[in-house]
Amino acid sequence: MTAPETGAVSIIQLSGDIRPVLKCITGHDTWPVGTLRLSNLADIDEGLVSIPTEHCAQLMPHGGLRIRQRLLTALEKAGAVHDPDLSPEVLFPEARNAIEAAALKLISTAASPLAIDLLLQQPERWGDCDSWTAEDDARSRRLNRLLTPPGIVMIGPPNIGKSSLLNMLTGRDVAIAMDEPGTTRDYVSALIELGGIVVRWHDTPGQRTSDDIIEMDALSRTEQLIETADMLILARDATSAWIETDREPDLRLSLRSDLGLCRDADVCVSAHTGEGLIELVECVREHLVPASDLGSTRPWRFPGLEHQTPNID
Repeated sequence: MTAPETGAVSIIQLSGDIRPVLKCITGHDTWPVGTLRLSNLADIDEGLVSIPTEHCAQLMPHGGLRIRQRLLTALEKAGAVHDPDLSPEVLFPEARNAIEAAALKLISTAASPLAIDLLLQQPERWGDCDSWTAEDDARSRRLNRLLTPPGIVMIGPPNIGKSSLLNMLTGRDVAIAMDEPGTTRDYVSALIELGGIVVRWHDTPGQRTSDDIIEMDALSRTEQLIETADMLILARDATSAWIETDREPDLRLSLRSDLGLCRDADVCVSAHTGEGLIELVECVREHLVPASDLGSTRPWRFPGLEHQTPNID
């Protein structure tokens, strides 16, 4: 149940006919539901053993890799079989129903903090749901962006501050920023949290004609990124013009606003002063997952609930 790295404690879950295996590993054959007992685990380690349900046990040894490896081997010798594809209901026996189990499974992997409270609210919302609409489908697809980081691609002419903006958003230098066209010869991507939504932000080379093979290859791959991006940001500064693009941008962004404003931009930002950053974050979040989606009390059909239907009497 825990990540395959060294840690303080590991959790190994047994499901099914657990008692023969537990007797072999611990020497005890009495395991009532609700038991929490410190046990010797096959003379390998001491750890807690919890019995949350009739057909589920959780072993909690120390988290050393060698301890876990030896204990897994002992469990297999005792008759246990490793199954990496257990259903959410088996993984989370404490869940009250299939929807809650699916939500608990996603909570452990959801990319964005905003997903957590929404997932916890879904069992009740599905319990009250008696209809389903096309707008519910559309909203669910947008909310799924809270689970897997949506892609943002920013394009524009060279030397306008795209890399400086990425560095400001991440709080560290992930892209080289210099007053020299062509400094970014390949696209750079980073995971960034913007107002509770984690996105994958792609900083692309400045759009220009070049005989540099690496740079031209990167520009070609940028075109592929643009086609699949969840959001396209077109950028320029006061000294440059908007470049032409086959796809209509979702946001027109004025960079280096401390040196001059682009009056026809949707948002003006300065990576030097931080001016306009809050407005940029709000625009990105509203485009990807609108406030109306986050505030809706309708159910969310997230992955794992593809076949979930309303409760219709």
